[in-house]
Amino acid sequence: MKTRFLKIERSCVILCLLIPLLFVVADLQGTAKGKASRRSGRSGGGDATVIGQQAIRAYQRRDFIHSYELFNQCVKLDPRDSSFQFYLGMSALQLSKFVEAEHALCRVIVMSSPDSEFATIAKQTFKSWRSQFHGIQPYSQVASSNLMRWDKNKGPIKVWVSNGLQLPEGYRGPQLTNEKCKSLYYMIDEPGFTQRLSVVQHYFPEYQQIVKDGVNDWGWIKEEGMGSIEFVEDPRKADVVFFWCAEWGGGHVGMAFFPWKNYDNSRCIAIIETEYLRQLGQRASKELRKTSAHEFGHILGLNVHSDNPDDVMYGAPGKAMTWMESKQYSNASSISRNDFVTLRALYELPPDEMFEPHSFTPQPKKTQKKH
Repeated sequence: MKTRFLKIERSCVILCLLIPLLFVVADLQGTAKGKASRRSGRSGGGDATVIGQQAIRAYQRRDFIHSYELFNQCVKLDPRDSSFQFYLGMSALQLSKFVEAEHALCRVIVMSSPDSEFATIAKQTFKSWRSQFHGIQPYSQVASSNLMRWDKNKGPIKVWVSNGLQLPEGYRGPQLTNEKCKSLYYMIDEPGFTQRLSVVQHYFPEYQQIVKDGVNDWGWIKEEGMGSIEFVEDPRKADVVFFWCAEWGGGHVGMAFFPWKNYDNSRCIAIIETEYLRQLGQRASKELRKTSAHEFGHILGLNVHSDNPDDVMYGAPGKAMTWMESKQYSNASSISRNDFVTLRALYELPPDEMFEPHSFTPQPKKTQKKH
């Protein structure tokens, strides 16, 4: 995360809020934290600084019309500056532009570490203006990683769900590692690979459609201009493949692996455990759908868990979910408004890493020479 502005007095920030926030505003000291380079690059940095100085002066004198216009320009020049996004949101708030304020402040939270100054104030703003923002609680996506998502302009995300197939010995459950995914890419591309796989124990044929239903819970991304989802019958054509394992262990009920860079045949690999479904009994179908939605949320780019049990992306950030936590997660609702605004904000920002749909070209069949 990076910010540009010099110190803004606490009294100025509080004065600019029509309804006082019930907390002590921290020093909004513009520091040079986290100015790591990003793949998307940064354009117009110098211009953004000049315009930003004009914008903050307009904000200080409560000229919110001009500060809103100027911060909008800053955000277009440098969307990953959290101070620009924050003051754009606060300027919009003073103009009763609640939709614009929501978008900007959500971006602040998603692009910032959870304990950062701007993110903390943005969260409190949503809490204090609860009726205007419907109580939303977006969550950070940079606690343990950079921002990552799919290129929303490169076609649908193609998904293949196996009918109970487990990977070969050595790749099952916790045996599968990020490094092993590299060789698995080539195995999946081999003709007849899936025909050589076995069906996992405790699997029922209806599970395949339930997983698809969980994936489709994110189908609204098409209407939001964030890409689309398409199911395919051939795993070689898929960007995302779902396999199964009997038991993962460590409290995990599902796992998703992101694609490796610089591999033409790389793809997301998702694994779902069947042992926990067996223990759930009649609740298995309902919880499988939620687990599938949870894993696909990771695949879409929500790499960091929410700490709200009402969100489908609920989990224990930074560590594996315990069995008790997985039971709590099982009681969560489907895709929540928090999940929605978090993913939306992620796709409004330039990421550090961009995934592109998989392109598969079948290998020509070898023909024997006639003698």
